Amino acid sequence: MNDLKDFTNFNGNYIHPTAIINWDRVSMGTGNIIYPYACIGTDAQHPREDSNGVIEIGDNNIFREYVTVHLPTAHSKLTKIGSDCYLMVLAHVAHDCIVEDNVRISNNTVLSGHVHVMNHAVLGLNCNIHQFQVIGSYAMLGMGTVVGANNKIVPGKVYIGSNAKGLKENTIGLERNNVTPEILESEIARFEKLYEDMHT
Repeated sequence: MNDLKDFTNFNGNYIHPTAIINWDRVSMGTGNIIYPYACIGTDAQHPREDSNGVIEIGDNNIFREYVTVHLPTAHSKLTKIGSDCYLMVLAHVAHDCIVEDNVRISNNTVLSGHVHVMNHAVLGLNCNIHQFQVIGSYAMLGMGTVVGANNKIVPGKVYIGSNAKGLKENTIGLERNNVTPEILESEIARFEKLYEDMHT
């Protein structure tokens, strides 16, 4: 990474002194970089539910300036971010969200509560994701895509628009990650189970 001289090394993570982290409710692996004014572990932004639970963060994630990650509610008691994710400026991860590994969340993108983002998904600039949605692994959302309540964002596809519409297969993403037809089939099956569980 570039110059981190203003960052503090805390348990193997580089954290800018202006970042706010609620260490009483946040557990974090190593190799994470937390940029200025990121805020991790403040209360769930919910009109009726109190915060209840913890945030778990894996390894080697980047949280750029003004990223926010909120505590969960009693619904799941967990907000979770895996490893090797890149959250760009002003990305928001709301209460009870699950973000798996190698996910890219671009500037000003909002995950509403209870969103599950699967491995290697790429969310473009200014995307908005409705509550209780699943974003399939190796899927890509184009700039400004809005994922409504009834959209299905299946693995391995590119989506654009409002509400999101399938554009094409994410050929570049699948090739770059050496995704075989068997791997993709397995991820589609996993997506369908997550989607069913989310909507029942």
